[in-house]
Amino acid sequence: MLLTELIMPVSRLLIKRMALFAGVCLITGALFSACSSVKAPKTGDVADRYAYAQGLVAEEDYDKAIIELESLMFDTRATTLEDDVLFALAEAYYNSKQYLLAVDIYKRLLEQTPGSPYAEQAQFMLAKSHKMLSPTFARDQEHTKKAIREFQLYLELYPVNNPQQLQSDIELYTELVTLNPENDIYKRNLAVVEAQYGRLDKISESSTSISELREKLASSEYNVAEQYRKLKKYRGSIAYYDNVIRFFPDTVYLEKAWFGKIEVLIKREKWFEAKAAVDAYDQQFPENMEKVDDYRERIVRHFENT
Repeated sequence: MLLTELIMPVSRLLIKRMALFAGVCLITGALFSACSSVKAPKTGDVADRYAYAQGLVAEEDYDKAIIELESLMFDTRATTLEDDVLFALAEAYYNSKQYLLAVDIYKRLLEQTPGSPYAEQAQFMLAKSHKMLSPTFARDQEHTKKAIREFQLYLELYPVNNPQQLQSDIELYTELVTLNPENDIYKRNLAVVEAQYGRLDKISESSTSISELREKLASSEYNVAEQYRKLKKYRGSIAYYDNVIRFFPDTVYLEKAWFGKIEVLIKREKWFEAKAAVDAYDQQFPENMEKVDDYRERIVRHFENT
């Protein structure tokens, strides 16, 4: 009796704990299943798996989407779904801030399926991915340069002719198609001007990004020149000032580079070169000639005393 009395309470306690654990498991499972409305594909068919991945992307569940799309990338090679999968995967990488991987997949799409309807957007997003990888001016600027090249390529591949005329052209061809819906020429022209109008924002962003990135490159070159100047390594500083002057004349660092170069040339007592630099500055910034008056006077005094 004593043994039975000891066993029974323990058994009841164990049963209660198991029941409680089972209840927690059921509730947890219900909560997790309610978190997502995307159902895993019942078959291994690539179309079903792609639809599943699209659903995950729509719910911004990028980690799961990437796993599925990475698998599909190989299974859909040389099929009609190849560019769909590549673009979806690149977008998932980009939206999850995995920009290096996004670069790789956007490039792969452009190389493997150059005629894809995703090509234009992929080119633009490739440039944006490099821009997102562009570091501060003090670090290596490889991705900054690549971003500039890819934005420039986008502008070359997808130009817009006379943006101010596009709206009126759309209205014109829309009316012509309405009057003559069987005319293929009108429909093609309408599609062309609508496509151009749709890329105006990308054209603007590309141009703005190029300017911003060029400012960053100029800043990098200028700051190296300044570091050399402070270390009294004047030859090195002049080389980098010249880089700014030669390659980045459209940036705010052009005038600063001329100031730095003139100052270093005077420190090195390169008087003829310093005079030529002041003259060049006067030609480029005639409205600011007084800013180099001190340099000019020092050069004049030197020649008067020799």
